[in-house]
Amino acid sequence: MLQAPSGSLTGIYAEVRKAREDGTRVRYSFSDSAGRERFMTLDKAAGRVWPEDGVTNVLYQAAARKVAVAWPRNGEAPDRLVVAS
Repeated sequence: MLQAPSGSLTGIYAEVRKAREDGTRVRYSFSDSAGRERFMTLDKAAGRVWPEDGVTNVLYQAAARKVAVAWPRNGEAPDRLVVAS
């Protein structure tokens, strides 16, 4: 997330990258604007995404939504996605 000098939220940006894939799950990494790397997992059968660290902040929600929508639309787990707003 990007913050203005006043501390107000100005936008979201994350690069989401496939870290590992098997027959049932895909593990993705994503980083915030400070470069902190986090991971989330997509369950292919359920179409469910969850954060490995349990933190469901705005950045995670945007990244998870992007993965969850791309999976059924494309029929495959994308290698890379960008989240920006």
